[in-house]
Amino acid sequence: MTPDFWQNAWQTQQTGFNQSKPNAMLRQHFDKLNVPKQGRVFVPLCGKSVDMLWLLSQGYHVVGVELHEQAVKELFNEHGLSATVTAHPTQPNLKQYRADYQGQTLTIWAGNLFDVQPDDIGQIDGIYDRAALVALPDDAPERMRWQYTQHLGTLTGYAPQLLLAFSYDDDSGITDKALPPFLVTREALDDYYAAHYDIQLVAKEKAEYVSTRADSGYRLAYVLTA
Repeated sequence: MTPDFWQNAWQTQQTGFNQSKPNAMLRQHFDKLNVPKQGRVFVPLCGKSVDMLWLLSQGYHVVGVELHEQAVKELFNEHGLSATVTAHPTQPNLKQYRADYQGQTLTIWAGNLFDVQPDDIGQIDGIYDRAALVALPDDAPERMRWQYTQHLGTLTGYAPQLLLAFSYDDDSGITDKALPPFLVTREALDDYYAAHYDIQLVAKEKAEYVSTRADSGYRLAYVLTA
């Protein structure tokens, strides 16, 4: 998906991926990463997810990246957070929003994830990916999903990760649709991450709706550890 696709999705309010409550799998399984209190959690393609507020409430600092700046502004405004806004010193298309929340720090870079570098986010102790990997296609020649996973590893030093995904009732013969969220098979996960992570499926829950195709299937939670 091009940046224009996501900008348009936010502008036209095609944001069904945005949830009003913290994700249940996040609440049930994040502790499996063993991130220390006061540790720093990275949330890629974070939108204005309230999952970040839940992480903050649990005693973690949160660093996010979101392409659509208006979503970042809405997150801070809707939750009464007064943000300090700082331009990136060398990347004109990046802007940092920062505020305190219940004693923790929320930092979000507004801009393209691929413009963000390790020095911009600092040490990361854990990653929470609910809607980033499944948002990206992996068609040749761009292979955006592959590029994302490799850049994520560079940014975070392959910190432990809670990754949420889905599967259909029968994945055999599935031809994925042209719009996200995209099916990410276990074989694909191994391709992206097995060189650096042990990949463990920790939850598989039946669901009547798992994607915009309105297919039934399963919601999945993976824990990735170095």
